[in-house]
Amino acid sequence: MDTHIRLLLIDDEQVEYLLIGSLLSEVFHTAYEITWHADLNDALPEILSDNYDVILLDYEADRENAKALLMGARNMGARAPILVMTDEMEAEVDREAISLGAADYLIKGKIDAQLLERTMRYAIERKAAEIKLAELAHYDSLTGVANRILFRDRLNHAVELARRGDQTFTLMYLDLDGFKPVNDCYGHDVGDVLIRLAAGRLQECVRQSDTVARVGGDEFTLLLDNMRSTSDMAHLAEKVIGALTTPFVIDGMEITVGASLGIAPYRKEADAEGLQRQADMAMYRAKQASGNQYCFYAESMDAEARRAMQVEQEFRRGLGRNEICVYYQPRIDTITGEICALEALVRWRHPAKGLLAPADFLQVAEATGLVVEMGYQVIDQVCADCARLTEAGLPDLVMAINLSRRQMRDEHLVQRVMDALSAHHLRGSQLEFELAEADVMGDASLATESLGTLAITGASFALDDFGSGMSSLPLLQALPINRLKIDQALIAGIAEDRNRHGLVMAVVQLAHSLKLSTVAEGVETAEQLKRLRELGCDEAQGFFLGSPQSMADILASLGRTSGHLPLGAS
Repeated sequence: MDTHIRLLLIDDEQVEYLLIGSLLSEVFHTAYEITWHADLNDALPEILSDNYDVILLDYEADRENAKALLMGARNMGARAPILVMTDEMEAEVDREAISLGAADYLIKGKIDAQLLERTMRYAIERKAAEIKLAELAHYDSLTGVANRILFRDRLNHAVELARRGDQTFTLMYLDLDGFKPVNDCYGHDVGDVLIRLAAGRLQECVRQSDTVARVGGDEFTLLLDNMRSTSDMAHLAEKVIGALTTPFVIDGMEITVGASLGIAPYRKEADAEGLQRQADMAMYRAKQASGNQYCFYAESMDAEARRAMQVEQEFRRGLGRNEICVYYQPRIDTITGEICALEALVRWRHPAKGLLAPADFLQVAEATGLVVEMGYQVIDQVCADCARLTEAGLPDLVMAINLSRRQMRDEHLVQRVMDALSAHHLRGSQLEFELAEADVMGDASLATESLGTLAITGASFALDDFGSGMSSLPLLQALPINRLKIDQALIAGIAEDRNRHGLVMAVVQLAHSLKLSTVAEGVETAEQLKRLRELGCDEAQGFFLGSPQSMADILASLGRTSGHLPLGAS
């Protein structure tokens, strides 16, 4: 028991203040500092102030206000125990006061110094134990902010108040961008420090009445009390993103991460589950916009989510029914016109909608992870079609297959490729895997590790969409890639735009200096092909040179042309 106790007495009778003071003067081992508050109507701020260790409340003079005071103190998390004083022992009053949050009760006229001191001491000790247990159960052990359980309780309470019209609130979901590479590069101890510092910065951004909660590894929620103006919400979102993108200094290292934030203001009749889903959808949309962005929830997102769910269900069934098929687009030598490779392009033969392009389903496949199983079906089909080409005595072509980031993460990738090669009696050198520049730059360590492992199959590698992002020259040298595929956005203006022409020339020269060959994507005109040939670009593909076709059409076409396209002298 502390030797100095701060007591708040809430009673409209000064005589009670004098009586309590007199009784406590008889306790010699503890010094009591007593504050008298006469009006119950404005006592709640005092109770919540953390200025007192224990509170005595007159329960009889104004029963309704006393009940409201107990409820308010309980709902708003008062840390000091409240003892109520009644005129006489009543079981109903006892049960009522305790159910509303009172720690214990005392009967006026029967209070002596020993009883008062003991009752307060036990109440303080019990409350301290309750707070400790609550912290363990409701607060995140790493950061000290609210955990998922406490956040959910406070969100439900905020919804109840908003439905009654007492107040409104806003829910924000945020996720740190680039946190995983920090863990991978510096270890989990540094990652933990970063999360702890990020939580501290979030608390500095909001008011004391707001709630910051950690609901996942690097995911936080902000429950913002009575925020009505969208401009205020946007201002706070910018403040939060600015705080989290300011570099963190940990063990002398300067570490920078980003943040994506979704905003869901309370709307009439909304429930807790719906608000969390709305904030999460908005955050996902912000993350899609390259991160370090915030996004307000819009009803159109629900329609998109329902559409995505329907596509997922149908696509999942389609995978089981072998509705996934492969079309091929030729890649040709810019000088000879010889077909060097066929790029496999996935299609979905939907039973009701016909042949669907990747734009109709690939985003859903990526988001749900179904792209991994789809990828294995594509690899099996490509290997089977490659065997068909060999059996037909046609050119020994390289078959190029796009590889997503999710596929790179899959631990069974190498074995599944080896199994497909073995099943169709192919060499690994007959396959080439294409990785998008954005995927490689988004997780360079994953790309380096995956390609290094996959190289044992004998396959080659190409960096796709080169020029659409910001590739690192050391990374280009470190990756086991054989060619760069120049993004079609650069090729589109090569015949008219001197800057684009210069950029493509620089890419070709860079690639050749690194002993890499080059492929131009999206070639649409004879003039573009002519310029590419002049610049020394090795290969090209696009609708001008050949549209995607089924393997049956490819076999027929190659049989007629002997593996060459008539490029002429243009």
